[in-house]
Amino acid sequence: MLRRREGCIINISSLLGIKGGRGSAAYAASKAGVLGLTRALAAEMGGSGIRVNAIVPGYIETDMTRAMTDIARKEALNAIPLSRFGDASEIADAAVFLATNKYANNCVLNLDGGLSAV
Repeated sequence: MLRRREGCIINISSLLGIKGGRGSAAYAASKAGVLGLTRALAAEMGGSGIRVNAIVPGYIETDMTRAMTDIARKEALNAIPLSRFGDASEIADAAVFLATNKYANNCVLNLDGGLSAV
């Protein structure tokens, strides 16, 4: 990337890196660190033509969310303004956008159905 003076790094963080949560201090701290790293590298690498962005997913429909208890799933869905979990393809769409938009640098894209707003 440095030789070509062009490239894109897309980091994946987590909503817990923004909001935190009970019982998740180490995970939340690591994901908040990803956001700090993203911002620092965006500033440092931009002059070399390398863009650095982050995607911040909320609840995404995966084996892990499918394994939630009915009560936990219902509580999570009730907290999300769009009343649904995201789909992995929606995360992929965001990654394609960030990878192809040549002006996207230092973007932190929340994909959480509005959960971080409440």
